[in-house]
Amino acid sequence: MNASEKTLEGSCLCQKVRYRITGKVGPLTHCHCTHCRKTHGAAFASYLDVPRENLTFVSGEKDLVTYQAESGTKRGFCPDCGAVITCWGDDESKVIEIAAGTLDTPLGKIEAHHIWVRSRVPWYEIRDGFSQHPEGSQS
Repeated sequence: MNASEKTLEGSCLCQKVRYRITGKVGPLTHCHCTHCRKTHGAAFASYLDVPRENLTFVSGEKDLVTYQAESGTKRGFCPDCGAVITCWGDDESKVIEIAAGTLDTPLGKIEAHHIWVRSRVPWYEIRDGFSQHPEGSQS
């Protein structure tokens, strides 16, 4: 089983929200848009694409609070510790994004790319060799 097909577990900082991912996942997206940067308080946010049927909440799913940005993107976060857990754009999508920083299980090597690099902060230079897209991954 490769890194994109193993069982992964994760949680928020306070452990109130816990989840398990089984089956194939990926890719890993490093998003540099303004909303992701502000939500995570970092140069970019890293999200793992997960088919919705591969995600199970072990605890705390009912406690997640949703915030919808002007763009329509929604994020689910823990109301106690503030950790962002999920991100999605279309409720009908078969894929949900999981904030990779909340994984408790090591992910290992996986396909990755950077999106919205036209919005990246000037003090961070991308040097990892992953593909870069000025806007979304289709750009």
